[in-house]
Amino acid sequence: MDTNKEPSLKISIIVLLGILTILLSGTLIFKINIVLLLILSIIYIGLIGKFVNITPKDILDYMSYGCSKAFIGLLFFILIGGIIGIFIASGTVPTLVYYGLDILSPNFFLPTTLLICTILSSIIGSSWSTVGTVGIAIMGIATTSNLEIPLPIIAGAIISGAWFGDKMSPVSDSTVMTATSVGANVYDHIKVMSMTTLPAYIISLIAYAIINSFYEVKDIDINNIQNIKIALDSIYNISILNFIPLIVLIILSFLKVNAIKSLLITIGVSILCTIFLKNKNLYDCFDAIMNGVYVDTPNIEVNSLLNRGGINSMMSTFLLCFFALSMGGVLEKCGFLNVIIKRITSKLKSTFGIVFTAMSTCILGTAMFADIYLSIILNGNMYKEEFKKRGLKNTMLSRTIEEGTTLFAPLIPWTAASAFITATLNVSTIDYAKYTILNLVNPILSLIFTFLGIFIVKIKKDHK
Repeated sequence: MDTNKEPSLKISIIVLLGILTILLSGTLIFKINIVLLLILSIIYIGLIGKFVNITPKDILDYMSYGCSKAFIGLLFFILIGGIIGIFIASGTVPTLVYYGLDILSPNFFLPTTLLICTILSSIIGSSWSTVGTVGIAIMGIATTSNLEIPLPIIAGAIISGAWFGDKMSPVSDSTVMTATSVGANVYDHIKVMSMTTLPAYIISLIAYAIINSFYEVKDIDINNIQNIKIALDSIYNISILNFIPLIVLIILSFLKVNAIKSLLITIGVSILCTIFLKNKNLYDCFDAIMNGVYVDTPNIEVNSLLNRGGINSMMSTFLLCFFALSMGGVLEKCGFLNVIIKRITSKLKSTFGIVFTAMSTCILGTAMFADIYLSIILNGNMYKEEFKKRGLKNTMLSRTIEEGTTLFAPLIPWTAASAFITATLNVSTIDYAKYTILNLVNPILSLIFTFLGIFIVKIKKDHK
């Protein structure tokens, strides 16, 4: 194909509408696996591409191009699965939960709930795992205690904390995928997100404290907490020494050591801790890295917390990202996305206009695909050149994408995240959504800052 010649707007729209039809009908009507739908979409692009002289070889080259730019991001998925597995095997995650449950305070139930979920999610990088473990425990404590706080508000605090960590953790798949989609460094991406997320978090913490003050709180039932702690201690011999791998990871992150090196070093330290502190052998460590951890205790919450991790657990997400990146590369190199985005953005003159538009299409994509991953990849491919032309850093785009995808997923009733929360916490989306303060405040605060010209991250020009 002549890469200097852009396809027509008509052909570009046909391609995009066809892809949307395949993905939406496949997921919502026929319930086909999203990976297969992405492969069908790439084949569809190839068939339409024949009319504009795109050959099968071109399609394969463009797929390779899409993945090659994000190779480090794909590698991250493998390391994330491995580090979660060995973090559990070494006792780091169980110890975090053990001590975290101790800070639950009846007079500050909502703020401490937010903090506990934030800490756990930031370490394991998974909002779902946080909701499914300490989230369940906290809801159980709330229902068996003399709390007047409505369960939807407690669920809102759990979700706000869980999604803060999912958004800000360097071992979160959504964080890594978003940085990958725009070609940004993960730590740079997190640094830029903190400009809007940390103020939103402080607002959330204060808001939950104020809400908490309106309800009379007597005592909390410690039986459920004690059962969880006893089960954890019986398996892992809880000790502050179990925090060694976590401390190493925090120090390496603070020193801005390359993310891949940081994860590899932390995995190595975790292996040593597992061998010498937990009396496990090298095979057990490698098995945890590859397959995760499996335990069987009488406590359901503990089983849910510990039975996870491992490289194999990330393979479905890895495949999804691989083919989404492949399709993104094809759409980008063929020029279909560029033609449509140019038409959309040609009348947008301000930074606020382009950021608002990008966030809106991210929310729309999340709602359309009922999940965040494809929306992340597509919006990253759609806007990265436009942001660059306007002198905005790729991290400005990645921040906007996270605010329109990761944070909104639990607020849309038909997404996988929302369905999981409803089933796990037994609270409907309509009931809890208005209390997920962080998820609501963060995007609004980001748009306000952008409108006022605050925390806009621009490309520095070289001065010669």
